[in-house]
Amino acid sequence: MKKLVKVILGVLVVLVVLVLVVVLTLPFTINPIVKAAASTGGPKALGVTVSVGNVALSPLAGRLTISQLSVGNPKGYSDKPAFAVEKVDVELDIYSLMSDTILVRKILVDAPAISYETKEGASNFDTIQANAKKSSDEEMAQKPADKKSDEKKPGKKVIIELFTLNNAQVSYVSVLTLGKAVALPLPSVTVTDIGKASGGTSFVEAITQIINEITGSLGQAVKAVAGQSADALKGAAGAAADTAKGAADTAADAAKSVTGTAADATKGATDAAAGAAKSVKDIFK
Repeated sequence: MKKLVKVILGVLVVLVVLVLVVVLTLPFTINPIVKAAASTGGPKALGVTVSVGNVALSPLAGRLTISQLSVGNPKGYSDKPAFAVEKVDVELDIYSLMSDTILVRKILVDAPAISYETKEGASNFDTIQANAKKSSDEEMAQKPADKKSDEKKPGKKVIIELFTLNNAQVSYVSVLTLGKAVALPLPSVTVTDIGKASGGTSFVEAITQIINEITGSLGQAVKAVAGQSADALKGAAGAAADTAKGAADTAADAAKSVTGTAADATKGATDAAAGAAKSVKDIFK
């Protein structure tokens, strides 16, 4: 009996040590894993380069910090990143990392630099969104062929309870801005319960939903700028019309004045000539 107790205690000690080793080494092991996943999975899912500077996980607090996250622009647009942020704070259920569905409590993105460019009726974010949809469709199309392997190794899913993007610094470039970058005010973007209704969604689908929300918010901001530009053009046209009308009225008044003066001068000269003729006539009389 005592021997059995010692064996059980020994097993428990080993398990505790293993758990502690995993927990304590996670901050060191997760960084290269996430960086590698971003550099390979990002281009596959979005069709653009994705890079991560550093990843730090605090297992006991369930907090993940991603530093220097950058998402490149699609081919045909500028070399500037479409999206870049110094830090992303993530709160998650640490135990869900061991399950098939990762539960993310909150993702907070503060003060990102966003480059929104339009060309031939499409934006860089439209292209990224189309790439993400294409990747998702291809993933879904491959599922029937890999059904057996999927049953053995189901892919990881994710639930994101809250995504928030605040204080974005947006640079907008289009034909409306004559190719020059214009700063755009962007309201906060909030998305809740991503994948919750279905018990989890793929990472590509979650990213697509977030990009859709950001693109929609950017679209509203662009419409506001376009409206302001139209009002400015309308105001300028109105001012030009008023100026032209004023100039025409002034010219007409000037012409009228000149005509009147000329008429008065002609009448005066005629009267003077008549008077002179009368005087000469009187002399000869």
